Amino acid sequence: MTSAIPVPTRWYNVLAERGIELPEERAADRTPNTKGGLSAAVPKALVRQNMPLKPWVDIPGPVQEAYREWRPTPLIRLRRLEAALGTSARIYMKYEAGNVAGSHKFLTALAQAYYYAEAGVRTLVTSSAAGQWGTAVAAAAARFDLQCVVHMVPGSYDRKPGRRAAMELLGAEVLRGAQSAPHKQSAPHEQPASHTRPHEQPASHTRDDRSTSLSDVMSEAMERAGRTEGGRWILGGSEPFAILHSTVIGAEARDQLAAAGEDQAPVLIGYLGGGKNVGGLGLPFLAEGHDATIVPVESSSYPVLTRGHYRYDARDRAGHGSQAKMYTLGSAFAGAPIQAEGMRYHAAPKLFSALHAQGMLQPEAYDEKPVFDSARLLLRTEGHLPSAEAAYAVHAACELACRPEQAERPVVFCLSDHGHYDGDAYRAYLDDQLAGRAPDDDEIT
Repeated sequence: MTSAIPVPTRWYNVLAERGIELPEERAADRTPNTKGGLSAAVPKALVRQNMPLKPWVDIPGPVQEAYREWRPTPLIRLRRLEAALGTSARIYMKYEAGNVAGSHKFLTALAQAYYYAEAGVRTLVTSSAAGQWGTAVAAAAARFDLQCVVHMVPGSYDRKPGRRAAMELLGAEVLRGAQSAPHKQSAPHEQPASHTRPHEQPASHTRDDRSTSLSDVMSEAMERAGRTEGGRWILGGSEPFAILHSTVIGAEARDQLAAAGEDQAPVLIGYLGGGKNVGGLGLPFLAEGHDATIVPVESSSYPVLTRGHYRYDARDRAGHGSQAKMYTLGSAFAGAPIQAEGMRYHAAPKLFSALHAQGMLQPEAYDEKPVFDSARLLLRTEGHLPSAEAAYAVHAACELACRPEQAERPVVFCLSDHGHYDGDAYRAYLDDQLAGRAPDDDEIT
């Protein structure tokens, strides 16, 4: 269900369509940040895309050209999964893993790399949890002739050598993050640090690798970018402009559902993470007054939307960046070491936080074991292995499709990343070694 559907030439801005002003960010000292929380080093085009200026934003020609190499992506009716579940609901999968990065994250990585290259930046520095984002940035940097440095969560660095190898094959320098990486010589273009680097701390000061989360490696990546000549930290994993770039997914899906004869408002599902896959799929269905149910799915071990507090908080553990108003468990929150590294973050994206505060989302949270049960069922019935993160969307689709109130509506989930590098996660599931655990109220407080 792809050939007759054109590749979108515009991105959708829900802020403009719905007249939403995001709360102003503030600096770490709690003073207002007059630049909207973004560094002056962020290209102006990206800053403007974080504002409610116009509902549709033209995609630059070089980015459109890159998109057309693998888009439109298929929307697949999963009839065998429906039969296995015994549901009369119609379940569709929007498959976003068929590109060089193996992930939906390539959409915004390409756009950001283009804008940074146009601004004269030479090196992109980023942080990555499970490695999908790092792979996407590495591939985008290679396309636009940029250097790339990826700080990777140590648990993933050790347990996912396939993703690390892919990044290195694409030309990226990949560092084992968060205080426990071995000493590494500075690159020629790198300025010497004026203080001890986080990843050179003595072993006695390191955190347990499995408790290290994206918040920790974000702090390192920011510090590295600040001392790299011609380098910039790509913060766009959860920025509104990153979600905007991902709306190509939903724009295609709207046309594909219409071509399939679906005229009921759909249920649209994706794991939360940085919000790109569920926002990319779901938000275009709100355009021009259309209605849909958008379901961000999270781990019960990191229940940011379902149990978090809507307040200002730091984005990273060290507090290097500005504070944003988000649903948060607290930047010092240390949750269970779940297999879905990309969901081990203390807060929801600020755009999704604002949408949830207005009652526009219906979040769900699930434990690890049933999530992996559903991923296994998808593999057995339809032959697709999702990433540990995308497995949450699979499970939510299975659960919601079996609820009577959804019987007449199409249930659409985004299979945003393949699980070909997640053998360690599925091995832990098969060996009954999953460590997910819902926090108690005191831990969140």
